[in-house]
Amino acid sequence: MIRFYLCCLLTICSLTLHAQKNDFTQTVRGTITDTQTLEAIEFATVVLFNNEKQYAGLTMEKGEFLLQNIPVGRYHFMATLVGYSGYTINNVLVYSGKETVLEIALEQKVTQLEEVIITPKVEKNRPISQMAAVSTRMLSMEEANRYAGSWGDLGRMTANFAGVAAADDSRNDIVIRGNSPTGVLWRLDGFDIPNPNHFGSMGGTGGPVGMLNNNQLSNSDFYTGAFPAQFGNATSGVFDLQMRNGNNQKREYMASIGFNGLEFGAEGFFFKNSKASYMINGRYSFLEIAQAIGTVFASTDGAIPKYKDLSAKVNIPLKRGNLSFVILMGTSSIKPESDMTDTLYWGPGDLGSKIFMKNEQLFAGMNYSFRFSSTTRLENRLSVQRFNADLSVDRVTFNNEETSIYYRGKNMETRPAWQSTLFHRFNMKNSLQAGIGADYFMTLLNDTFYHQKGVPTPFHDADKSSVLMKTFAQLQYRFNDNVSLIPGIHTQYYTLSKDISMEPRLGFEWNVNKALSFNAGSGLYSQLQPRQVYFFIDEEGGLPNEKLEMSRSWQSAAGFDWNLANALRVKTEVYYQYLYNIPVITDRPEEAILNLGDGYYNNWDYAFVNEGTGVNYGVDLTLEKFFENNYYLLLTGSLYESKYTALDNIERDTRFNGNFTLNILGGYEFKIGNHSFLSINAKAAWLGGKRYLSIYTDEVGETQIEDTVDSYYTRRYPNYFKTDLNVGMKTNYKKYAVEWFFELGNITNHKNILMQYYNKNKERNIYTYQNGFMPMGGCRIFL
Repeated sequence: MIRFYLCCLLTICSLTLHAQKNDFTQTVRGTITDTQTLEAIEFATVVLFNNEKQYAGLTMEKGEFLLQNIPVGRYHFMATLVGYSGYTINNVLVYSGKETVLEIALEQKVTQLEEVIITPKVEKNRPISQMAAVSTRMLSMEEANRYAGSWGDLGRMTANFAGVAAADDSRNDIVIRGNSPTGVLWRLDGFDIPNPNHFGSMGGTGGPVGMLNNNQLSNSDFYTGAFPAQFGNATSGVFDLQMRNGNNQKREYMASIGFNGLEFGAEGFFFKNSKASYMINGRYSFLEIAQAIGTVFASTDGAIPKYKDLSAKVNIPLKRGNLSFVILMGTSSIKPESDMTDTLYWGPGDLGSKIFMKNEQLFAGMNYSFRFSSTTRLENRLSVQRFNADLSVDRVTFNNEETSIYYRGKNMETRPAWQSTLFHRFNMKNSLQAGIGADYFMTLLNDTFYHQKGVPTPFHDADKSSVLMKTFAQLQYRFNDNVSLIPGIHTQYYTLSKDISMEPRLGFEWNVNKALSFNAGSGLYSQLQPRQVYFFIDEEGGLPNEKLEMSRSWQSAAGFDWNLANALRVKTEVYYQYLYNIPVITDRPEEAILNLGDGYYNNWDYAFVNEGTGVNYGVDLTLEKFFENNYYLLLTGSLYESKYTALDNIERDTRFNGNFTLNILGGYEFKIGNHSFLSINAKAAWLGGKRYLSIYTDEVGETQIEDTVDSYYTRRYPNYFKTDLNVGMKTNYKKYAVEWFFELGNITNHKNILMQYYNKNKERNIYTYQNGFMPMGGCRIFL
């Protein structure tokens, strides 16, 4: 392994030296539109500059601008126009392998000025959506690749933010302000999408490997609570992701190999001057390839994760609108099994397992946008998604003497959906968004346990349909350029339980001055239960959960955002969430559904009633030095409580109540010669240990809970600590660029406990640890 990395380092050095011989340039172009109406803005001034050079231009018809022969390097980009607030993007990287295409939206001012003074300002602290008032963070795709420990994964990236904690090193499930990961909503280009992760479970929101490719995404928004009214069926947070359009003037290609997989991508135009574009990316798991060629990298005790995915977008501009298509699909499988010949962990009477897991996912969506006028447009979305999961578990005795069937399951759901959204600007002060839609769930569940002597006990045997109908409306009222109010309402009705939820919401933003802003938000949020909960079969063959109502959460948050300097800010938020209508287990009066939702398998097989409550409250703090002068720093911390009350009316800590998080990140970028950039990034994370129940396996291999009523979730693992380091090198050549990246996870090899159970035969606890020291790396080429 060491020789491999040394060889790679020598290769990088030689390529870098070779690349310094010529001056390389690239094209920077893009479009500028109105943030509310998406109408093209003509005659806006665009400036690309750094300490050495400055290039300027104007937007022409359709809001397009073009800056040619720009030397590779980092620049600031600024767009201004009288009557609009200026917009600045700092540290845009121009490199030779790919054109830099920027899509900018300007906000119209309430107060028209006769003169505009051009002063660059940092816009990175602002979310993309104008309806977002509080608890929102812009996701930069460059940060997703830069942050140590993120592995280029959006879920892992957001675990660096205040109020967010990672649930498990091996997966990207996230705990937002003490809420279960199931409360997260994933959205792509305005579509609600299924869990976009390989090896994900039905009803879950995370997995070990993400299916989305950062190279296909543009900057997006991430909400940690109190989100605006266009989002529904979520109580924790929202990923509002935007897939960029392909290059409509030049065909470009990308290839990558690394521990996350072997990838190929292409984008370009269909016909010259048509403005229509395509973008497609495919990936194949690296370890599966490594196993096929017999390399040492495939030494994973036989449990080789196999996965493939494909994502694509087609964009077709029309005379009075736009038509686009989005596809996301993937398959994954794995066959882990216990080594029952290992006498260190196993002995006579112990039971291990052989597992086979296979998932298939498909999402396809079409969006037709029609402009009635320069102030009104209608977006119509049609989509279909399908999730299929097969899982089988066999019990294995010591020394593999006997194998017996333990579980067989097949979960499948097909979900056609429709959504229409109207955008209208009444005047410079008032803007409206309103929408209506429906999701049609076609659910097939078959889950059977074989407990004693192979006798089958079905927990799910359903083939049913249900509909979620939803509407929303929200208004942005701007008193002036510094004060805005955003009232809204979201309504949803579920036909299976005949439950309706009307959810008022309110956001407020006040820019006290150029450096200080105050924001606040409050509202009601609701979420359906996982379909496995609704269709659970009890011992009498009935469906006790079929009429369960949605979980509810009333959330309030308020905070300050203070820009101390041009690239330095402090942000703090306090929040309070009251949860009610929470399902609790009738046979276990001390347990609630709030403690479930992470991991590869979730046991929803209980009879629930909507009689639980919960509270989450805390303070989030962010100190951030944006990337400027070749370095960045990020310090985030949270102090919080997460409590619940079940049927026995005793308030307890939730399983996700870690009480605190602390993250420190930083990095520096070195410019080597004229055309190469070397970045070194580091991270340290310290989190409160996850709470757990003491469990053991009985004589027939069943998991039993040892805790009493008074000790539920009072035990917790030691506090989590982890340090990560990554190194990246991007080198420009005349017609292509090469990027190398190396990730050293958990460089101190600190042992963080993932789970434990008591082995009666060994008379001691058996621990499963999270990831130890883990080197990863890879290479990308852009053509």
